[in-house]
Amino acid sequence: MNNHSTPLAPEDHDPSVVLSSGLHRYIAKTLRVSARHLPWEIAQQIHAEHQTGDPCGAFQSAGGLLILELDDYSWRADVTADNIAAAQALGWHALRRLLRLAQTYQCEALELAGNNLVLPAVLECEVFPWP
Repeated sequence: MNNHSTPLAPEDHDPSVVLSSGLHRYIAKTLRVSARHLPWEIAQQIHAEHQTGDPCGAFQSAGGLLILELDDYSWRADVTADNIAAAQALGWHALRRLLRLAQTYQCEALELAGNNLVLPAVLECEVFPWP
């Protein structure tokens, strides 16, 4: 049974009609922040693991943390209870805090990249100096 037999063209419909038809299920909500919200030591560890790990760019720590490398020092992590617990087990408190922030806003993913903006100071997420 296919509920989507007629493709919806956004230009032909009011946006509220398109979203009410179930399109929201296909749009992921991602928190995009600067990679500098991670300490340099953690960024180096993740980067080093990606250099020696899976050729597809996936890194899974012994604690179960799964991170996909998008580019050098640019990563994406799914916002899951397992990833949050793994970040805590690794002692990567800055990453855990970012994952929890993304979870609070019901994001599906956290993206860390050099060209993303830093979070507002009111959130008290440190911006770390990198060499």
